[in-house]
Amino acid sequence: MSVFEELIDELKEENLLEETVFTTNRSSAPVAQAEPVADVSGSDDDFDILDSEAADDFVEKPADELEAYRRRAMDEVSSLQMVEHVLSGIEREHMKMSPQAFDDLDVKKALHKYLQVTSPINSSEHAEAEQNLFRETEKWFSALSKRDANISVANVRRFCENSKPVLSSQALMALARFYRNSPYSEAVRGKFDFVMTKLFSREVGEEKRKLLFGRVEMLAHVKTLYSNWASLSIDTDQDKDGGSPIADAVAGFEGFVRESETAESFDQLVSSDFFNRIRLFKEGAAELFYEPAVIASAMECNVRIGNRFVELVQNDRMTTGKDSIEEKYGYSYDTIISGAASKTLLLLDLLREAREADEAAETPKEAVRETPAKTVSFERAPVVESRRGLVAVNKWLIVATILVLALSAGVYFWSENASTAEDGVEVAPAVNIAGSELTQHVREASTSSETLYGVLQPTWDALSEDEQKQFLAKALNFARARGMKRVNLLNSRGRTVGYASPDRLEVFAPQ
Repeated sequence: MSVFEELIDELKEENLLEETVFTTNRSSAPVAQAEPVADVSGSDDDFDILDSEAADDFVEKPADELEAYRRRAMDEVSSLQMVEHVLSGIEREHMKMSPQAFDDLDVKKALHKYLQVTSPINSSEHAEAEQNLFRETEKWFSALSKRDANISVANVRRFCENSKPVLSSQALMALARFYRNSPYSEAVRGKFDFVMTKLFSREVGEEKRKLLFGRVEMLAHVKTLYSNWASLSIDTDQDKDGGSPIADAVAGFEGFVRESETAESFDQLVSSDFFNRIRLFKEGAAELFYEPAVIASAMECNVRIGNRFVELVQNDRMTTGKDSIEEKYGYSYDTIISGAASKTLLLLDLLREAREADEAAETPKEAVRETPAKTVSFERAPVVESRRGLVAVNKWLIVATILVLALSAGVYFWSENASTAEDGVEVAPAVNIAGSELTQHVREASTSSETLYGVLQPTWDALSEDEQKQFLAKALNFARARGMKRVNLLNSRGRTVGYASPDRLEVFAPQ
């Protein structure tokens, strides 16, 4: 059994891979007669779009070289189709825009024609069909890359983590392949980091994860994936232990793990600029980050420091109290921590979930008081008979009636004067932003004391983090010109997604 077959089987055991897509125990059907890509016309949530008959034992050794080329062609097209569905889902759900899907008809035609070729791979007929398919898939890849450039790492994280139904491993592999083949940028590297970590880990509850494989196994599986992504080649001369940039990068990630696991508090990590140092370290690795040994150590680092962050927050909550942590940190570190751990980790959500868990665990203990049984006698209220002898009047009833009348009069008086009291309630005055640059992304604005509050439009989510910070700076200049010192930008749900003051500029992941 090959290393790739072992990876597929282990993913199946973890219920992370569908049986209908990658199989290892079925005889191969004639590829030329199979329909390689399913005609997807239903929900975009169906990511297992490779037809089971077309899969044809993807991981088995092909009968000949021609069959190997055919399988790689089918894998390339199906991978692009899955990426198309994921990007469309992100644009629709998180960026609130209508996806402009690529017309893949020419790609399918080119693939069909390529699969019909029976000539040897060195023939002109095969070369022409292959070149035509390559041109069409390149057009598709280029279109997807342009769309992906407008999608932030945080949006990819949120979609993949919250997708219903859960993304299959095939979809995650397709995304990983797409980002690995894309031209390098820090955003692309961050997305690749997240997707690979999600592919090789599993949630275990309480915001913690576990790795599916050990470091050595992960390294072998990453190499196998790379070898099955036709457009990649591995520089085996560099991939050696000891005295190389790769070994230095691996040692760096191991150092971060040790530092996090020996830290005694979350405040200790914050004070040492721990999470920002991880970010800078990953950025500094650049394309070296893609080396199998480096990405394997990075995935382990992501999972372990993410778990450690959860543990430290829980410990600090027990020692210093939830309110103290919330007041001190708030949303300030959510973005950088989520990037460092390649997982959305929100401090206030962790505190809220921990509090709810504590409340659920506390079983009310009602004291049972045993009181001896006794006979209770009720004294009858005295009755005063009227002089006429026709009606008996209870004096307590008279007292109750007087109290009710007095209460009714008070309620009436209050309702008559309520409007006057309401006039004294201070309402945050609106701010006129017409004609300013703020109208690009702010729907309405108001001010309270020295803070400008702006309610954002959906276009805010389409901005990159740098563009969001630039807009925040413009909003701060607008506020300061009108005598205000701070800016607080809110999404449609009333959650803070941007904050600016003379000494601070923060963009937060929306809740």
